[in-house]
Amino acid sequence: MKSDLPRLMRERNLDALLIFGPDGMDAANTPFTYFVNEAHVTSGLIIVKQDGSMHLVHHPMERDEAAHTGLNLINRAKYRMPDIIKQYNGDRLKAETELIRRILKDLDVQGRIGFYGVETVNKSFSLLKAIADEEFCQIVTEYEGDVMSHAFKTKDARETELIRNACGLTELVIGATRDFLRSHRVVQETLIKADGDPLTIGDAKSFIRREMAAQNVYGSDVIFAIGRDAAVPHSSGTLSDRIQLGKTIVFDIFPRGPGGYHADITRTWCLGYAPDDVVQAHEQVLQVHTAMEALFDVEHETWQYQEAACAMFEAMGHPTISNNPGETNGYVHGLGHGFGLAVHESPGMSNQGLRPVEKFLSGTIFCNEPGLYYPDKGWGVRIEDDYWVTLQGKIERLTEFDRSLIVPMQ
Repeated sequence: MKSDLPRLMRERNLDALLIFGPDGMDAANTPFTYFVNEAHVTSGLIIVKQDGSMHLVHHPMERDEAAHTGLNLINRAKYRMPDIIKQYNGDRLKAETELIRRILKDLDVQGRIGFYGVETVNKSFSLLKAIADEEFCQIVTEYEGDVMSHAFKTKDARETELIRNACGLTELVIGATRDFLRSHRVVQETLIKADGDPLTIGDAKSFIRREMAAQNVYGSDVIFAIGRDAAVPHSSGTLSDRIQLGKTIVFDIFPRGPGGYHADITRTWCLGYAPDDVVQAHEQVLQVHTAMEALFDVEHETWQYQEAACAMFEAMGHPTISNNPGETNGYVHGLGHGFGLAVHESPGMSNQGLRPVEKFLSGTIFCNEPGLYYPDKGWGVRIEDDYWVTLQGKIERLTEFDRSLIVPMQ
C-alpha cells in the first residue's frame, strides 16, 4: 500500500523515489499510474520523499489533469527547458539531466534515490548513466523485491473496490459472450452467422471487444482459444478457427476497469456437449481449484499451494512441471499470481525455489487458476477466480461466475 512506502524506504535507506511518466493509459507504466490514480497524465516526473510527501512535475498543458492527482504540483514550465537546452548547445540528454538536478535541489532531495518508470533500455541507461556521472545523487536499483513491488503486494480499500468493480464488469462481459454464442444456429456442429458464414474466433473476439467497451473495461486482447489452441495456456486463439460444438474453449479475460486495475478470470466451455475425457478433466480441475481455495491462508508459503496442486494432479494420473519443468502435457504452469495495476504481480505461486519465499498478506489480491492441457488430444481446461485477503486475514472470493463446462445451445 502507498501508506507503507515511508517504512519501506527507511528500511532500504532510500531518500526518495523518482518515477518517470507516462501513465499506464499509454504504456504499461504501473509505478507512475499508481500515484496519478484516475488522472490521465501523458508525461511527467513523480518524486516521493521519505517523509511521505509526493510531488508531480507536469507539463503546463496537463495542469488540469495533474490537479486531479492530489499530488503536490510543480509546473515544468518554471524551469524554462528551452533555455537549458540552449545552455547545453542542443544536447537534450545533458539538458534533461540538468533539469532533474534542479528539481531535486528545489525539493531538497539528495542521497540514495530509487528510479522507476517505463522507457526504452537504451534511453533509460543513457539518462541514468548521465545522472550518475554528475554525482548529484546515488542511483539505487533492485532486480527484484524492490520498494514498488512490495507496495503493490497489498491493496488499500480504494484499490480493492476498484478491483472488485472490475471483476463484476468482467463477469458481465463473460455472460454476454456466452449468450452471444448461444444465439447462433448450428449446422453440422458449427455455429453459423446470420449471413450463412461460420462463426469464427475472430468474430467472437470482435464481440468481446465491443462488450468490453460497453462495460467500460479495456485491454489489448483476451485469450479465446478452441481445440488444440486451448491446450496451449497462453495461445490467444486463431482468428480463422470455426467455433464448433464439443470442443473446449478457454476464455481467459484480464481487462482493466475504471481506475486502471485489472480483473483476471478464466472459464472453459464446451458448446452443446463435451467428450467424456474433457468432462473428467474439468471435474478434476475444479476439484483442485476448490481444494486450493480451502487451503489458502496467511500462514503457508505460496510455493506450498503449487506443490499441493501438483501432488493432486499427479495422484489423478497427470504429469506436472513438478518433476519436468518443460512439461507440455497435464499441469504445466503455476497456480496463480497477484495482480492489480499489472495483470501479473507478486506474490506468485510457483514451484519451490523458482521465486523468493512469499506469503499472502492482508490486502493481497491474487488469482487461482489450475488447468490441464493435452495438445495432441486437442483440448485444454482452465478455471480461474480472483481473491482478496481481508484485513482480518480471511480469504474472500471476488468472482462468482458460473463454472459449468457445458453451454446448452438453443
